[in-house]
Amino acid sequence: MVERLLLRARRGGPGTRSVSLRGLRLQRVPRGLASFPGLRALSLRDNELRCLPAELGGLSRLRELNLGNNIFEEVPEQLKYLSSLQKLHLFGNKITTISPTIFDGLEKLVLLNLNNNKLKYLPPEIHRLENLENMNLNNNQLESVPKELCSLQKLSELHLSHNCLITIPEEIGYMTNLRMLCLSRNQIGVLPDGLCKLRKLRILDVAGNKIQIFPIAMEDLMLMELYCENNPLLQKQPVSAIQEEEVWSLKKMKISRNVHLLPVRTLLCSYKCFNHPGHGFFGIAVP
Repeated sequence: MVERLLLRARRGGPGTRSVSLRGLRLQRVPRGLASFPGLRALSLRDNELRCLPAELGGLSRLRELNLGNNIFEEVPEQLKYLSSLQKLHLFGNKITTISPTIFDGLEKLVLLNLNNNKLKYLPPEIHRLENLENMNLNNNQLESVPKELCSLQKLSELHLSHNCLITIPEEIGYMTNLRMLCLSRNQIGVLPDGLCKLRKLRILDVAGNKIQIFPIAMEDLMLMELYCENNPLLQKQPVSAIQEEEVWSLKKMKISRNVHLLPVRTLLCSYKCFNHPGHGFFGIAVP
């Protein structure tokens, strides 16, 4: 079957642009792929691969590589030689580590899909993927995000749902082109103020975390969708301020259908100002 597929591809000549060896239960990559110097797309998904041959690094024109649903335990070193690669799919493997040297030759990468693996850590060298626009890290075991990730200023989508994150770096505010940020089903208790600098952000998903209150400038975001259900959000309990302390507020925002009021932490000039009618703030009674 494999030989027949490769033979059919060879009939297309040295300029063959796409080869799919999907779902063939391959335990090793068949020889002969290096004989397609013009190859632009290669799918090896849904097999039983755990390593790649050195010859695969010779596919210098390869732009898209799909290695999803195999049994890789680490990101293959050979990938750093694929200098034209733009889209890399590694979802559904058993990857626990990423060598920092992998990023040396992947400067043109725009999409990286590592969903459904076992990653606990991202190397700081990930900042070398300076053209990355879409990163998918859902369903891993990440406990933190390196601040160096936040230097990827071309990133427009970042998916980190279903991990073990407790915090997000304050430096996330540097990701000025971010339009979608998915952080649902983690252990995040506080969102950084830097989040409110993401003026292009349109979709924010923080459902299923441990958030009680949102940053001061949350209302400055031009969100089209905000998902924050299944968080222990502070409840509205209007009170009169009796001492000169910071006042937490509840301000109405258009968010997901399950939440009607979004608690936003803010400071008023004084308790006397808070007691003055007409400002639209509610005090929060904290036990």
